[in-house]
Amino acid sequence: MSPRIGLTQKMIVDTAAEIADQEGVNGVSLAALSKKMNVRPPSLYNHINGLQAIRAELAVRGLTKLFDQMADSVTERKGDSAMLSLAHAYVDFAIENPGYYEAALLKVQDKRTEIVSDQIVCLVTKLLIENGYASEKTAIHATRGLRSLLHGFTALIAKEAFEREEDILESLSFSIRIFLSGLLINNKNIM
Repeated sequence: MSPRIGLTQKMIVDTAAEIADQEGVNGVSLAALSKKMNVRPPSLYNHINGLQAIRAELAVRGLTKLFDQMADSVTERKGDSAMLSLAHAYVDFAIENPGYYEAALLKVQDKRTEIVSDQIVCLVTKLLIENGYASEKTAIHATRGLRSLLHGFTALIAKEAFEREEDILESLSFSIRIFLSGLLINNKNIM
């Protein structure tokens, strides 16, 4: 069977991302894709190797977009400014791209996700070390703590769980500053 003219892998993954934004990654199915794209399900197989391949592409794209947004946010910044910018970039990405963010958290069998995930970890650990928040020994622990804090904010924002009138992003900045202060104290005590 020859590929449908005009249909591409990029179009399929873009459509999968739209579905994931609206219904979550579990809402992405071959049936949902074919219906939204107005093609027969077998036509998809000419461009992508099944649902797992689509999820892998979503994960790679999500991680890559997250990394790019985080890296761009810290250009020419240092200290608290860099870390606050990084934190807001992470949360902004997750809010603006819920499908890609959810896909970025998937465990998929694709070396590309490992590579980009490692780039994200290296970006954060490098910033933490260069700005004196962590040592080589504590950088991974600090990175995991920061990720947990950011994911927690992201999950609560997505569920509209912050019901008070105080600005949520101000709360995020406050929490990041407290976290960084604790890291500085910890790092000084270790040295």
